[in-house]
Amino acid sequence: MKIGYLLEQGVDTRQRPFSGPANHVWHVVRELEKRGHQIRLLNRLDGRIWKSDNLTDYEPVFVRGVDDGSRRLLEKSVRRTQATLRLPYVGYFEAERFARACQQELAGFDLLYQRKSWMGYGGGLAAQRMGIPLILEENGDHLDDLRAKGAAPTGLQLRLALAQMRKAVWRADHVIASGEGWRRNFIRRWDYDPDRVTTIENGTELCALLPREQLYSFREGAPPRETVTLIYVGGFYAWHGIPILLPALARACQQGVNARLILIGSGSGMAEAQTLTAELDLTEIVTFAGRMKPEEYAPLLAEADIGVSPYCGWKEYSGLKILDYKAAGLPTIASGEDGMPPILTPEQTGLIVPPCDEDALCAAIVRLSADADLRRRMGRQARLEAEQIHGWDYTAAQIEKVFEKVIG
Repeated sequence: MKIGYLLEQGVDTRQRPFSGPANHVWHVVRELEKRGHQIRLLNRLDGRIWKSDNLTDYEPVFVRGVDDGSRRLLEKSVRRTQATLRLPYVGYFEAERFARACQQELAGFDLLYQRKSWMGYGGGLAAQRMGIPLILEENGDHLDDLRAKGAAPTGLQLRLALAQMRKAVWRADHVIASGEGWRRNFIRRWDYDPDRVTTIENGTELCALLPREQLYSFREGAPPRETVTLIYVGGFYAWHGIPILLPALARACQQGVNARLILIGSGSGMAEAQTLTAELDLTEIVTFAGRMKPEEYAPLLAEADIGVSPYCGWKEYSGLKILDYKAAGLPTIASGEDGMPPILTPEQTGLIVPPCDEDALCAAIVRLSADADLRRRMGRQARLEAEQIHGWDYTAAQIEKVFEKVIG
């Protein structure tokens, strides 16, 4: 198949280390290529549209009839008026430019596969005009994300945006959700046909990077450790739960746990986390490792004892970090409720605690830190599951089945 992979709201796939979304895109493209498909990426970044046929070389797209002439002048005039009068804006010019770029650069392709984004409806316009299927990829609730960041639209702007998004969603022939929770949320928010939404979990490359014999949980006769290592991979926004994790760790240490914590990642909220670490007198046992590539942090996970995913104020239905922890043979302590996250089986591959519950998080840390046999049993089971169903090759194979079903 010839597949156009659309990123209408900038996911930077040009340089590593990748963000979580970029990591997802990169691996899906690579695995689909291995299965014989031709992929062309169209990505809107820095106010421009870029195309790539190999995820290495990127070429700016000049959209004929849009990036020149009177239409460009009209756009500038409308934008000035909108800004001066503070009128609602629904991204028409961005969507139209992206739609025409698709028509220009993806002529003769079999389908469009678009990572859903807030106000990103150019792919839907293009698919409609080109007469080919559109499959959306759902990886989160963008409105909730904007609200958590304090950037959500309100009033008339919100009503117009929701109306436009509903049209965009309904143009899709099928939707692939990266977690069962995202699937349910998508159906509920957009009143979408459940039979046209398929759950396909994300993947991890750590099974390939870390052979079993490199994992601490698989080493026979390994001596017990005096210090238990907890590890976290991800961002530092408040909802990632670091402001809950650090006090929970401090309380666990007060109860006699001998532990250290490695935090891998960067971004907004990191300075606040460092300040809180100092206030709790945890500086000697908490390491801020910074942003790292998977091949760089994989050895750290292999030597760790417990992975943590302590979300608070945000539902995470299929975190990439949990898949990495499982592949590294780690038991995971994760926040969740209502059967989420489904990629963890309580008491078998990890422990699930209520979101924002510092007491429960502390108790889970104390319990796993005190029981090396339980950690080893959970970690081994987690790795076996990762080998079976969490590789990117498995994810791509499931995506391919949806493509084939839609094309018929």
